[in-house]
Amino acid sequence: MFSQQKIEWTEKRKLSFDDFRGEIGVSMAAAVSSVIIRYEIVSQSIWTGRIKIKIFAAFDTSSSWIKSEFKSPRLLVHEQGHFDITEIFSRKLQKKVDAEIKGVKDFSQKFQKMYDDLYNEHYQYQTQYEIDTDNGRHEENQEKYNTLIREMLL
Repeated sequence: MFSQQKIEWTEKRKLSFDDFRGEIGVSMAAAVSSVIIRYEIVSQSIWTGRIKIKIFAAFDTSSSWIKSEFKSPRLLVHEQGHFDITEIFSRKLQKKVDAEIKGVKDFSQKFQKMYDDLYNEHYQYQTQYEIDTDNGRHEENQEKYNTLIREMLL
């Protein structure tokens, strides 16, 4: 965890209703999970130019919310799915970065496109997750995704 407003994904830390602290906007949605793929440069050598980048999934508590009348364990599982999907795509980007970005020059020439391409793929997957599960209301499809997500996180 790197701040009280942002939660870094970990296997043991699951979302709770207390994590949804944002102001509820005008929306038909029962909930909004603000998830993002973040990165930080953890080391950089001035001698060799080598660089190490950490990619991780984050949940923003200050812009995530759940309408009180819709609070349920099932909805919380669905919202955790959004966070878990973000972790899956963070890992995918980490593998790509580790394989292709060795130095500052690689970072400046390649990283933004890599990030943008993967973020677009991530966004499309999140959108399909919402459609297929009907925002968590289609129990059978939600269970299929829960299983798929668990397997992808192994």
